[in-house]
Amino acid sequence: MRTVVIVSLLVGFCVTSSFAADSTDKTQHFEGKKAEVLKNIEQRIAHNQEEKACVQAAANHDALKACRDKFRTEMKQDRQSRKQ
Repeated sequence: MRTVVIVSLLVGFCVTSSFAADSTDKTQHFEGKKAEVLKNIEQRIAHNQEEKACVQAAANHDALKACRDKFRTEMKQDRQSRKQ
């Protein structure tokens, strides 16, 4: 009977340790993904601010079109690089 109790406790301890390690790995993975998403958001905000400044500085239709073309091309390139 004692042997069964001791073995049960040891198995329970090993299983609990295993779950704790998995939980730590998941937490680290989550934190890494979260940091990556926040970095991408910051990049998009900076890009949008640059585009806004360009549009505000545009004095005519041609300048406005040039801003839109420039930033549209850059955004497409950014999307392609994130997909790879």
